[in-house]
Amino acid sequence: MAIPLMTPYKMGQFELSHRVVLSGAAPTATCPSRTAVYYSQRATRAGLLIAVATVVSATAQGYPETPGIWTQEQLNKHEGFLYCHMVEPRMAIVDGHRQIPHRLLPFRKAFNGTFIAAGGYDRDEGNKVVAEGYTDLVAYGRLFLANPDLPKRFELGAPLNKYDRSTFYTQDPVVGYTDYPFLDDSTKNNL
Repeated sequence: MAIPLMTPYKMGQFELSHRVVLSGAAPTATCPSRTAVYYSQRATRAGLLIAVATVVSATAQGYPETPGIWTQEQLNKHEGFLYCHMVEPRMAIVDGHRQIPHRLLPFRKAFNGTFIAAGGYDRDEGNKVVAEGYTDLVAYGRLFLANPDLPKRFELGAPLNKYDRSTFYTQDPVVGYTDYPFLDDSTKNNL
């Protein structure tokens, strides 16, 4: 049986190999050179990565050395929207299980392009919402942060690394961003 999150998807001119999206979150502000490492660790063939801190004017930079798109030529290249990326309202924990409110349906119905939902999804819930047509793609932040090979882990049904919330938004460009083990690394340690 096909795993919904691992099925291909055509988004405009892009042929995605799976529906697991990296939500924007990287050590850009603290160490721009580590941003390339962060994104390259999580890149997959024909996967979608949503970059963080793309500023729209030279005067809108919140942090030095953040990437941006602000020339008139760059802005005029983009006609219409390729996708709509929305975050579910806060999830609740009921009887030890995540309960996602699924309140994005009106927006999903109103938008005719690719719809990306985020907000506390795990593998099972992500598969469910893709299979039911609630969303086209599912964006993962914390799970992708802790599992640089998240699509592979989802495909194999492999265990996930736990993320360490205490390392979120720290000044250290490595700890909590690029130091999580890949599946191959963790299985070698468990043999």
